[in-house]
Amino acid sequence: MSLLKRYHCHLGKDIFITAGSARALAPGSFGVCAIGGGAEGWSIVHVGPDGDVADLGGEYYFATPEEGLAFVKELIELLPPSAEAAAG
Repeated sequence: MSLLKRYHCHLGKDIFITAGSARALAPGSFGVCAIGGGAEGWSIVHVGPDGDVADLGGEYYFATPEEGLAFVKELIELLPPSAEAAAG
C-alpha cells in the first residue's frame, strides 16, 4: 500500500490534499480538503483566479482522500483543454 501524497498534478492541473484551509491554496488549483480533520469526510474545492473558493462536490462528500482525488482527476479530464495547452 502506497502513502497518499499531499500534492498531485493531473493533466497540468495542481491538486492538493489538505487538512487546512482551502484559502491557502494557489489560484487555479484544486483541493481535496478534510472536513472535521477527515472524520466527517473530504470535500472537493477549486480556487479561482481571484482566490475565490468553490465547493465542487456540493452536498456530496467522500469517505477517503483517495476517493476525492479520483473524483478530481475525473473532473479535470472533463475540462476543455486550455488555450496554453492547445498552443504548446
